[in-house]
Order: sequence, then C-alpha cells, then structure tokens
Amino acid sequence: VCDGSGKAVYPESGSPETPLEDKGDWASARALEFQKSDYVAAAEAYGRAAQASVDMQTKARALQAQAGCLMKAGRTEESLTRLAELAGDLSLRNAVSAQGTLIVPNAQLLIIKQADGITASRGDIAALRQQALAGLVSRLNDYTDARLLSSQRRFLMRELPTLATETNAFPTLAAEELAAEYLERDPAPPLDSKLQSTRLAKVWRLPSADRTMVALVREVRLSVELTALLDSLAPPDVRVTLLPPGETVALPKPIPLQDAGEYMPGWRLSLSFRDGDPLAKAAARQTRFYLWSGFLVVVVIVMLALLVARYVAAQMRLARLKDELVSTVSHELKTPLASMRALVDTLLARRYRDEGQLRDYLQLIAKENLRLSHLIENFLMFSRMERRQRRFRFEDLAPETVVRAAVDAIGDRLAPSQCRFATWIGPNLPRIHGDADALATVLINLLDNACKYTNNDKRIDLRVYSANAHVIFEVADNGIGLDRGQVRRVFDRFYQVDQSLTRQRGGCGLGLSIVNYIVRAHGGAVEVESELGKGSTFRVSIPLSMRLR
Repeated sequence: VCDGSGKAVYPESGSPETPLEDKGDWASARALEFQKSDYVAAAEAYGRAAQASVDMQTKARALQAQAGCLMKAGRTEESLTRLAELAGDLSLRNAVSAQGTLIVPNAQLLIIKQADGITASRGDIAALRQQALAGLVSRLNDYTDARLLSSQRRFLMRELPTLATETNAFPTLAAEELAAEYLERDPAPPLDSKLQSTRLAKVWRLPSADRTMVALVREVRLSVELTALLDSLAPPDVRVTLLPPGETVALPKPIPLQDAGEYMPGWRLSLSFRDGDPLAKAAARQTRFYLWSGFLVVVVIVMLALLVARYVAAQMRLARLKDELVSTVSHELKTPLASMRALVDTLLARRYRDEGQLRDYLQLIAKENLRLSHLIENFLMFSRMERRQRRFRFEDLAPETVVRAAVDAIGDRLAPSQCRFATWIGPNLPRIHGDADALATVLINLLDNACKYTNNDKRIDLRVYSANAHVIFEVADNGIGLDRGQVRRVFDRFYQVDQSLTRQRGGCGLGLSIVNYIVRAHGGAVEVESELGKGSTFRVSIPLSMRLR
C-alpha cells in the first residue's frame, strides 16, 4: 500500500525509535534494573512511575518494564497480573514502545508464553491466557488497524503458533513475508499500472490504476491461473498456454506466438491443437456448424426413437397383461362353468340314483358357484385397483368381527372333515380402524390360499393379537411352502408359484396382490415367512383406532 507520492505505507520500511526522557522514578528504576540487578526494587520503581504518569505512552512502557522485572525476580503470577492489567486497559491499546512497536500485542504474547510455564491447574491463569490469545489473534487478523506495524505483525504471526498449538497458521503470513521481501529488494514505486517484473525471482507486481496498491503474485501461480482461465474460454480443440518472458514451448508445428496484451508486456500466448493435424482441425472448423446441426438432428431423432420405444414397450406390456388376464380368466372361469354345466345336464337328464346323490350334485354346483363368485370378485377388485376406484369405508372395528366374517364366508372349506382349523384370539384386543368387508376379504384370501396349498393332512391356524400399536392377523399352514425367490414375488399380480400346481388347485394369481393392496390402503403391512415343504405364515399388521394411539 502506497501513499500519493509512491512511498510504501504498508509494509513500512521501518519506524523511528522514541526513547523516553531518563529522569525521576524512571531513571531510578532503570538504574536498579540494569546496574544493581535489584529487580524487585526496580519493579516497585516502575510501578510508581506508572502511577505518577499522566501520559499513556509512559504508563504503558512502565507497566511493561515492571512486568519484565517481576519475571526476572521469579514472580511469574505478579508479572502476569501486570501484563493483564496492561492488555486490558483500552486507553493503552495504541501505546508504542521505544522501538515503535505496539506494547499491548507484545504483552499478550508474554501472557501466553508465561502462562504455559505454570503447571498448576489454575483457572484464573487459564482464563488470562485464553483472553490474551483471543485478543491477539483478532488484532493480527484485523487489517484495518493501521497502527500495527507489518514487521511486528510478521513476528507475532510466526511466534504465536509455536506457543499456542491450538492456533492455526495465519493464512496471510506468506503474503506479509513476500511483501516485506519485495519492499526490501525493490523499493522503487511503480510508474504505470501494467504487469511488471520485480527483483525477486519469478515474482510479478500489478499496480492499481492510481498506483496506491500493488498486488504481488508468483510467476507459477499467475501462469497456472491465467492459463486455466484462458483454456476454459478457448474452443474445445484448442489449448492455450500463457508463457512468461523468455520461456519457450515445444510445438508440434510452427505456430506464431501471440502477445498477451499491453497490460502483460513480454508475456506471450501459445496456441496448439489438442488432437490431430492442425490443418485438418482448421478445415474441420469450417464445417463445424453443419456437424453440430447434424448432431442435434441425430440427438432429436434418438430421443424420439427412445420415446417411441418406451411407448411401444408400454403397449407391449399392456398387451401382455391383457393376454395374461384373458388367458387366466378363460382358464379359471372355464373349469367351474364346465363342471356346473356337466352337473346341471346330469340333473336335467335325471341321471342320479337317489336323493342323496342329488343333494351331493347340488352341493357340488353350489361349491363351484362359490368358487366362480370368488374369482369374479377378485377380478372386479383387481379392476378397481388398477383404475384406483376402490373406495374404503373406514370405521372403528373389533378384530373379532373381521375374523368371524371371514370364517363364516369360508367355513365349509375349514370343516373338521377337511382340515384341522384352529382360531386363537388374544384377550382384550383394542379396536382397529378399517373397512370390515375389505379386511374380511384379506383373511378370506389368506385362508383360501392356505387351504389350496396344503396337502391331505391340512393344518391351518388363525391367530390374532396386538403388538406395537397394531393388531396382528396371522395365518399359518403346513402346506407346500415357498422358497426365497417365490417369497419375493408372491405379491406380484398374476404370479403363480407353480403353473401345474396352480392349474390343479385353481386360482388366478391375484389374491395376494389384492391382500397387499388392501393392507397398504389401511396403513398396515403384510409379511410372509415360509420354508419350502414345511408351510407358510402370513402376518398382517393393521394400525389401532386413532383414539387409542
């Protein structure tokens, strides 16, 4: 930083010494300190000089000298007290020593140094040290403080990290030292505002327009930063390198170097091509517009093709889904209809032995009719799910009501003559919030699957209990079970564990997907635990009524 005449103001070249008049208590104290080495008496004399002084400069120097004598006398804590008094007096903030340096920052550095020497755990000493450290760091980073000399700032910046290990290195120290070295080697003020070399090796200066500020930058930093900037602005196939004066670069073919401009005299720009023959690149630039246009057209065509492909894939998936639906519906409806038609034809032709056989045929027709109704209800439910038109009527329910409705609906298949069915309902179950018919459908589908996928010795358990603010409906069987891959896909639409088994036992692969849909609509979750050949357990969790949560 320079003044209007070009003289350096910061960093300063030096500061004049301002010794005090050697008389009175001051003269007595100096004699006791330097001639008689009576540091205690000298400290007392300096103290009297500080109290008697009306000049803040003299008072600060006296307190500093008193603290020094106390330190020499081994009275560390008293010395710290005087230094703290000196550093804490705002009126002494800008007092300077005989050498022209500020006294308070030096006192703060001494507090940090002396406090580290006290090994006892003293909270007051630690507080003094922390206060001095914070104040000194703040002042060293404050560049609006024009009274702090650059030489003193550099000294303190170098010393402080060695005494206070919790203090990081000062980021401006390197710039301070570079500026001081520059001022010592090249004190002449700049004559213009262009980039200029200095007497420091590979260090350049750039004055401001009014030449009151000089920016110093190392050559390698300047070259790297400006090269990166220019390279980012250049076309993608061109490499730009900024060359300092006197530096050359090996080029694949002779390309004239360009001057960097009037503000960087002597610097040159090197242009080279990143790949291929420069002449071929130059010719390619003439057609670049057409190439880019063609590229954009290709991109648009590719994007349109991708959109069309996605649309076609979606239509194919939809068609495949329709085919699966039609195939499943045809197969699953054909079987009960064919059975019912054969039985009806038999009854119409009166080909039965007695009333018992007639009743058996009618029961078979009723069973196939129930199976057909269940299939149609699943298809309708699936259709409403796909169109998101299924509406639930939520209300507070007793879990026992849901269980009773499901068991009544499928009770014939759970008769003791066909399987061993057990129901266990926990005591004092809380009410749940849900649609009674929909939740009954969930249990009907789970119980129906348990019946279909168990062998002759059927054993089915339905348990209901509460846990973690949910009511748990658990259906367990001793059926064929599922492997890990089947467990992951068992809730997919139209997924059937085994084609031959599924066709033999009936079903359309929608039951468990409907279960999952209904349970999720109720804010719950459905889980399955299964082991191949040992059965499966389906566990449905339904949240409690809002009033109970």
